[in-house]
Amino acid sequence: MSKTRRRTLEEMPPEFRERFFSLFAGPEPETLHSDLYQRLIDDGTDMIVQQLKVYNQRRKKMMRKIRGQIKIIKLRYDEKAAGIRVVASDAGNNGVDLRSAYLPLYASAAVAAEGWKIIGEPVFKAGEPAVWTDEFRTKERESLLAAKIQYEITEEAVERWEPKLVVFDGTLAMHFWLLPIQGSTGDYRKDSRDTLRAAVSLLNTCYMRDIPIVGFAKRTRVNHLCRKFGDPKMRDTALMDLVLNLGECTEPEHKPTRGYVINNYRKKAEEFGVPSHEIPKITNFYSSYIRTGLTTPFRLELPEYCLDRLEEIGTVLFTTSEEANGMPFALNEADRLTKVTTSVSNIRTLMIYSKALDLVRKGEMDMQDLRLLALQHGEPWAINDGEYLSSISSGE
Repeated sequence: MSKTRRRTLEEMPPEFRERFFSLFAGPEPETLHSDLYQRLIDDGTDMIVQQLKVYNQRRKKMMRKIRGQIKIIKLRYDEKAAGIRVVASDAGNNGVDLRSAYLPLYASAAVAAEGWKIIGEPVFKAGEPAVWTDEFRTKERESLLAAKIQYEITEEAVERWEPKLVVFDGTLAMHFWLLPIQGSTGDYRKDSRDTLRAAVSLLNTCYMRDIPIVGFAKRTRVNHLCRKFGDPKMRDTALMDLVLNLGECTEPEHKPTRGYVINNYRKKAEEFGVPSHEIPKITNFYSSYIRTGLTTPFRLELPEYCLDRLEEIGTVLFTTSEEANGMPFALNEADRLTKVTTSVSNIRTLMIYSKALDLVRKGEMDMQDLRLLALQHGEPWAINDGEYLSSISSGE
């Protein structure tokens, strides 16, 4: 190594240098105390398995109790019906938390498919590069903005491809925890208003064009049905796993979702100029569960105007899904395009490090200024994400 390069490395702030070169080091040795390890791994797992055993007994007991009370729709496997044009969208986010600021990273994509064939080029949108120095709800705001551009990109795809069905990865109604709270920054409140506007705009566009839209929630923790049947401490998916067979879905709940989020949707629809008699058609959301593969069931979310098309929607989702993971083809393609993995996030951080060093060489920053790029203590750092590398090697 040259003397100049060695001197440059020695002049780097220790926090920056250690993080930068930790990329090329081996994994950290396990240092957990042996007694603590035993409590967490040995004793702890014994207790967890026993609790899961009791949980399983509870859900089987409830299954016997409610047998016949949940109406089931048997879907058909129909390749002709599944050949309609479908738009599917997804979004991903994975920013980095520095000690000085948060650097958000989020993106969204929408694809159009007919059966198992992608048509045209996907529509992409990357989140705006930014440095958040005063945002304390960083993950929530990042998720909020990811949802915003997903609503926008989905509407753009609808206008471009004029599909017969729209499949939106996630729920159509924003999560309650993404709404502003007391003390939220002005930027957060503005982003929330913009996201609500984008959501209502998408729903109204689909309604005006008579295009059914469905939210496909891959990850859900709700317990609406179990609460209704007397066990609020059980997730609906745990119960539906016993109720639904492959190619079945439940009839929608009789009552739409209520609450603060829905009220915000209605107010935004009024501001948007949606006629009062049409507002319930796009802001009343109903849930259904569907089993499209060998995994546990997924939750569907439909606006009121789509309720009479659930069987048609379910047929397309079931027919085009992979049996192993239950993911509909078009949605799976959108999901693959928006995986913002830890590897991708860290490669971006590495590029920022490199470009910051260029500024130091040009005299536009001091070497000590690189402390701005020190990661928060405990922030994950790796560029060997197995899933990401696997997808590259398999040509995905």
